[in-house]
Amino acid sequence: MKTRIRELRLEKNLTQQALAKHLGINQTTLSKLERESSVPDAALLINLSRFFHVSVDYILCQSEARLNADYFLADNMHYLKKYQHLIAIYQKMNYKQQGDCYNFLCSMLDEKVDK
Repeated sequence: MKTRIRELRLEKNLTQQALAKHLGINQTTLSKLERESSVPDAALLINLSRFFHVSVDYILCQSEARLNADYFLADNMHYLKKYQHLIAIYQKMNYKQQGDCYNFLCSMLDEKVDK
C-alpha cells in the first residue's frame, strides 16, 4: 500500500524519530510504514491525518486533494464552536476587562497593541 507519510514528514522538516514520538509509535514502525513494508492501522491513519491536516485518502494516495469537504467542514466546526465560546466570554467582560484581555493576548504574541 503506497502512502505519502514520508513526503508529508519531510514537508514539515521532521525526523522519523520526532514524528514517531508525536504519534506515540517507535521510529522503527514509522520507518516500516514509510518503506511500505508495513500498513498503518485505522487509528494511526486518523492521527496522521489530523497531524498533517490532510485527508486519510490523501495519505493513502487515493486522492490528490489534501482535504475533502467533509473533513474541512468538521475541522472548522470544531474551531467555530471554540471561537464562539471565547467570544461569548469576551462579551461578558466590561470595557476595561476587554482592554486588559486584548493587551494580554497581544503581549503573548509579542505584537504591538493598537490603541
